[in-house]
Amino acid sequence: MAEALSLLLKQLLVHINQLRYIKPSVEARDDRTDVDASFDVLMNHLRKMMLGYENKEVQGLFEEIRLQMDRIVALMGISPSGIDALLEACEKLYNIRFGSTMEAEEIVVGFDDEVEILLNQLTGTSTKQLQVIAITGTAGLGKTTLARKLYRDPLVEYFFEFRALTCISQKYLKRDLLLSILSSFINDLTEEIYKMSDEQLGEKLYRFLKGRQYLVVLDDVWDCKALNDLQIYFPDDQTGSRILFTSRHVDLSLHLGSAGPVHDLRLRTEGESWDIFQMKVFRFGICPHFLEELGRVIARKCEGLPLAIIITAGLAKKQLSYTWWSEIAGSLHSLMARDPSQYMDTMALSYNHLPSHLRICFLFLGVFPEDYDIPVRKLIWLWIAQGFIHETGNRTLEDVAEDFMMDLIKRSLLMTAKKGVDGQINACRIHDLLRDLCLRKAEEENFSPHFYRYAHVPASSSTPPALNTHSGFCYPFELGKVLQEGGLVLSETYKSLRILDVESVPISSFPCDVIELDNLRYLAIQARDGSPQPSISNLVNLQMLIISSRKNIVVPKTIWNMINLRHICIKSGENLVEEPCFVQVTDKDGCPNVLSCLQTLSQISPQSCHNISSMTPNLRKLGF
Repeated sequence: MAEALSLLLKQLLVHINQLRYIKPSVEARDDRTDVDASFDVLMNHLRKMMLGYENKEVQGLFEEIRLQMDRIVALMGISPSGIDALLEACEKLYNIRFGSTMEAEEIVVGFDDEVEILLNQLTGTSTKQLQVIAITGTAGLGKTTLARKLYRDPLVEYFFEFRALTCISQKYLKRDLLLSILSSFINDLTEEIYKMSDEQLGEKLYRFLKGRQYLVVLDDVWDCKALNDLQIYFPDDQTGSRILFTSRHVDLSLHLGSAGPVHDLRLRTEGESWDIFQMKVFRFGICPHFLEELGRVIARKCEGLPLAIIITAGLAKKQLSYTWWSEIAGSLHSLMARDPSQYMDTMALSYNHLPSHLRICFLFLGVFPEDYDIPVRKLIWLWIAQGFIHETGNRTLEDVAEDFMMDLIKRSLLMTAKKGVDGQINACRIHDLLRDLCLRKAEEENFSPHFYRYAHVPASSSTPPALNTHSGFCYPFELGKVLQEGGLVLSETYKSLRILDVESVPISSFPCDVIELDNLRYLAIQARDGSPQPSISNLVNLQMLIISSRKNIVVPKTIWNMINLRHICIKSGENLVEEPCFVQVTDKDGCPNVLSCLQTLSQISPQSCHNISSMTPNLRKLGF
């Protein structure tokens, strides 16, 4: 809807601009007719958009638009303030109808020729041989954005029978890559597949693709080893299949067989930079006249790097004032385009202007590995567990945290990675350069949390097979390793630990010694027998309990004493939550002791739900 309205506004502005260069004549009347026609089309579009939303405010905005249009025409188009007021009124109408939240969308500007050429190389019939096509260029140029745009293109979806997209990154496991690609082709991977060795997985992938037309996109390849590890499993049966990869290194494709074209992306031109800046700051991609000169200066100082432009735009749109934009323009330095590290100052400027409550949330993003799709629910729960989120009025911590996440997205410091069918954001990610900024700033400010790292379980291990699709990540890494090997967790060493996420590490039973970590807020485990002991109630501060298990789980009745619990998420089986033997009465007000904070309870048997509403008055999600 915004795109259609933007097009109509730009068309109207073109006709208005023509009024400035004409003399009274027949041609002048023709140009006035064009203006009137464009304006009528715009007004009809706005009226249809606002059907069902008519009120006094909306009526006033329509009158304002018409008033400003009369003024613009009377002044023969020379009315910058009138045009700005017209755009502002249209923006207000759009916000009334659709809300003021403007999510940062991926923008591909200046690559029209590359998109056309790449689409032709991907779907063309000039060669049926398997080809490896590369998109290369410095960090922040938009390689991933371009690759994902091509991957989702309707022509590509129609042309290829099977498609897969996966990230490689500097640190990777061959096993995870094979599972990731297979999961794109096979909806439900069986336990038998997870038990396979790397070679067996590769052979299965090869046999699946044999004789089929497929596209595999490998994002962020750092060296030839990753490509060589995978390429042997991509059959060449003269079906027109393609491998598309992105990399910062232009010479990688030279070391590959079946190497096809290399597209080395360039920096954006000054005009393209300005277009990107406008599209990121303004809903309709049109900058008000009083800010245009400063805006062009800001865009120019980003020297053509899309990431720098987008992040600076996220900073600029927080306040559309001449004073604020002057401050931004004065703070940006002329940068060396050849060295991506030189852009760190531009990104640091955006960080420096974050409010304190967002700074700590942003720094925490550095704990996740590069190129990692961060589940939104997990991120929000981890922020809460770390104590970064505080209640605001009657709003829940989760709602406040979601606002924080959306604020970081609007500032372009966080990117949308996956959406659900309902349009909600399911996963987000942070750009590599911004993650580097997180790590640098965290070191400067003595913020040194643990990091998520790979917890790899060999296929031949006697440990129970993993439930997750990947070997996955655990936090902190060394504790995952201790639990995996059946060792003891030294409570004194981890007395202050708030988060223990070892869901990717399969163990035999719920670990008893974890109960000693009484400062835990977030506990996620995977166990063959995941039933917690009654002593779990010693974790008095626990807010999130996530359990994956091979067996049905019995949650002990002592759980009802854990008044800080916000989410109990059990991910398998038919599980029971024991009811308390008696109603405990608090000394405070004589009322029954209930889990008033609990919002999520899944996946449990209906047998556990007889008195659930009275014991969990603020429950939002109940899963059977």
